[in-house]
Amino acid sequence: MLCSKNVVHNLYINCCSLLLVAVFLSCNNQKNAESEAVAEKDTLAVATAPVSPAVPELPASVVFKNWEMGDPQYMAVIAKLYEAWDTELSTDMIEYLGDTTIFDWPNGIRSSTTKETVEPILRKWRNNYKATTNTPVSLISLHNKDLNQDWVIAWVWNKWESAQGKKDSSLFCDNWRLEKGRVVYMNSSENRTSGPLSKLLNSIPAQ
Repeated sequence: MLCSKNVVHNLYINCCSLLLVAVFLSCNNQKNAESEAVAEKDTLAVATAPVSPAVPELPASVVFKNWEMGDPQYMAVIAKLYEAWDTELSTDMIEYLGDTTIFDWPNGIRSSTTKETVEPILRKWRNNYKATTNTPVSLISLHNKDLNQDWVIAWVWNKWESAQGKKDSSLFCDNWRLEKGRVVYMNSSENRTSGPLSKLLNSIPAQ
């Protein structure tokens, strides 16, 4: 009887031991599977990450060469700025301008505004026109890594009527530099357009 009890006891111990081993192996396999899944996910993430092409050797004159996409909200800032200029209350532009803003115009003149002068200067500029319509056809927000600057490149179809009643239109490329969401610099170039291009630009709905 004692022998029988010992056999049962030994069988019980062996079964428990096997059960513990099975549980241990199961947990270990699960951890290994999870580790492999994480490693595979990391490998896929690295494999699918976009690779920026290397910047080629460029002339020393190319100061701005390392570009990346900028803050999309800056495009909205510039769009609102054009819209404000086209209203009779062009002073609404003030909220989009920095404490000091420099403007380089297509005619070779440089102007600047400060917090103290911006309102009368904008009013003076706007009074040269009876009406203006600025239609942005392209807005690109870019960040330059060379100089840590934020820019919006705008192509704008501009139609206007001067204070004397003369009507005209041109395609402008305006380069706006922003700091903390406000314009601190702008340079502009004017492009006279062919008849077919003017017709195409006129077909684009205004704001």
